[in-house]
Amino acid sequence: MKQKIWYTYDDIHRVIRNLAAKIQASGMKYDAMIAIGGGGFIPARMLRCFLDIPIYAVTTAYYDSDDLGKVTEEVKKVQWLDPVPEVLKGKNVLVVDEVDDSRVTLEFCLTELAKEDFATIGIAVLHEKIKAKAGSIPAGMPYFSGITVEDLWINYPWDAEDIDEHNRLAAESST
Repeated sequence: MKQKIWYTYDDIHRVIRNLAAKIQASGMKYDAMIAIGGGGFIPARMLRCFLDIPIYAVTTAYYDSDDLGKVTEEVKKVQWLDPVPEVLKGKNVLVVDEVDDSRVTLEFCLTELAKEDFATIGIAVLHEKIKAKAGSIPAGMPYFSGITVEDLWINYPWDAEDIDEHNRLAAESST
């Protein structure tokens, strides 16, 4: 069984604030975010408070929701920007996800988005896991991570059925 870690909304907010500072310090001005659903939706919304840019969404399926941690044979588009809105063409976009784990989903999304007419595609992830990656990031794409973490199963507060129990476990795991 994989070791687990819990993060509270407060923990996530602090990481997002630091992630936004890294993005702003880079000097690159992004015109919009593209959140990878479902995990990238809440981090993108929180990041919007700091970057003040609109959010668009794509959704893929790779992890098997019926079998914790198992993957399907290939990444599939569930929801996509098809066609890409005219307002985004030639613009700088920031692709947002919650965790850079195997990098397979991230590589799929970035490769598909690179086929479109964007000026720059950057990547922002809340957590970057320290581990060998099965996927890769296309060359030349700016990459920002909130924090790097060990290869643990991350429990996010937005996935909790009982937020009080989740926060209790988070408090225990930080001691």
